[in-house]
Amino acid sequence: MRVLLCCFAFLLTCCPGAVFAQVLTVSEEIPMRNDTEYTLVGKLGGQVLLLQDRENKHLLTAYGRSMNEVWEKDLELRGRNIRMLEAISDQDGSGFHLLYLFRERGRNHLQLDRYNPAGNLQDSVTLVDFGLFVSSPEDEIFKSEDESKLLMLLVEQQSKARYLGIDLDSMVLLYDKEVEPEKFFYNEDFLQAEISNRGDMYFVVERDNFKSKRKKHRYEVYTHRADGGQTGMIDVNLGDSLTYDVFFRYDNMNRRLTAGGLYSTKDFIRAEGYFYLWINPDNPRELLRPRFQEFPLNLVKNVEGKKYSKRNPGINDLTVRNAVLRRDGGMIMITERDRRLQRRGAAAQNQLLNTYGGRPLVDYHFDEIVVFAVNPDGTPHWSNIMHKKQYSQDDNGVYSSFFILESPSRLRFLFNDEIRFENTVSEYVLNGRGEFDRNSLFHTRDLDLRLRFRDGVQVASNELVLPSEHRNRLRLVKMTYGAR
Repeated sequence: MRVLLCCFAFLLTCCPGAVFAQVLTVSEEIPMRNDTEYTLVGKLGGQVLLLQDRENKHLLTAYGRSMNEVWEKDLELRGRNIRMLEAISDQDGSGFHLLYLFRERGRNHLQLDRYNPAGNLQDSVTLVDFGLFVSSPEDEIFKSEDESKLLMLLVEQQSKARYLGIDLDSMVLLYDKEVEPEKFFYNEDFLQAEISNRGDMYFVVERDNFKSKRKKHRYEVYTHRADGGQTGMIDVNLGDSLTYDVFFRYDNMNRRLTAGGLYSTKDFIRAEGYFYLWINPDNPRELLRPRFQEFPLNLVKNVEGKKYSKRNPGINDLTVRNAVLRRDGGMIMITERDRRLQRRGAAAQNQLLNTYGGRPLVDYHFDEIVVFAVNPDGTPHWSNIMHKKQYSQDDNGVYSSFFILESPSRLRFLFNDEIRFENTVSEYVLNGRGEFDRNSLFHTRDLDLRLRFRDGVQVASNELVLPSEHRNRLRLVKMTYGAR
């Protein structure tokens, strides 16, 4: 175990007069097998919990204040052929839940277990007996904002999806239904699902997002109310635009489904602007129709540089990463440039895979973060660019992109400056007016760290825990901000 104080301080433009420093606390190395999967459960009872899934073992390890190993337990889960789906810590720190599939006497079951911070089983329930699966189903899990509800999608046939709502606090199944839109193919038409803190389900399907059919382009939002089981469908017309990317988020404060996305009027090569919309599911007639806004030209020039096209201004390779909801009903839409390039042609790539059984040769580029703040009526508030350039090869980009540490007054974007073993970790500190400061935090040269920011977990307003992986060795790193 090592405790490292980053020997510098800096002033925050959004909080004048406050001086902050970071303390890094690093665990000892944990040997990892290639088939080991792990999950950072969170910080409970003052201890960081790590869950490792190793063949037939499910190890829960607790790390103390100085990230020293305090205890380790092999959890006794029910049944055989266990497949872990989700580990969710309670926001009040009272415990955590495990959701998993298991087999017993040839039948598949969905199980929910609740543990206290000491890793002791408190409650257990088998939610569903699925029987026999005809084929291996696809599954996705979505969490409510307060993490008290889960939505599980299960897809055995591409023409329909089974959806299950789960209340973690009471450990009961809220509903178990199917949605089967007309002429539906899950892997092509499904966009996203959301579940509210009340347990209401929203299943979003995209229709006619083609240049030849763009006048019919729309979203179909299928709904299921938790209190009574009422179902419905809301049509959202997208006008005459193609949607390049979109991110839906349920606004529990204002009780409406919101979406922010990117659009184009010509093709899918580049985004020309962004849009914002919201729907009131309690009164579908009350909605904000998609409000489209072109990118400011200065912003496009700043991002594209020499590749800026005067005839067709836009931004290539832009992806919506996240959406932070504002109390007034507006949104902060966070996008990032994400480009992946194969270093060989398709034929050479297939030959390489067949001959050597290796992985595809891919270059990963994760570059500028572009942020758009939108007012509740869809009009623009501000926009800004935070520059970075991350390049890596054949690593699935796991060390690239960024982590957002959220607090009421600011967003911190933490990232690796370069994707290599000796690297500087930096941050952008963004306030509610769109102003930011960039800070270099520390260098990893003497720390033996390769940080995976995208897999980090925020455990307090000023603290996060993230994994560091290098050569099948895992370390957990706790990063704490504190005024001094």
